[in-house]
Amino acid sequence: SQFFITTVATPWLDSKHVVFGEVMDGMDIVRKIEALGSQSGKPQKRITIASCGELDR
Repeated sequence: SQFFITTVATPWLDSKHVVFGEVMDGMDIVRKIEALGSQSGKPQKRITIASCGELDR
């Protein structure tokens, strides 16, 4: 699967993806990931998310 962590408005995703969520803790990590980005969208270094969660329904 694919997911996006966005830090700015992303109008090109409108009507194409369901996006929701909020970083409750660890925004410093999000900023570090953001700093490794590029114009093409490919990160400058490999980024691995080792632990994540899912909302209960």
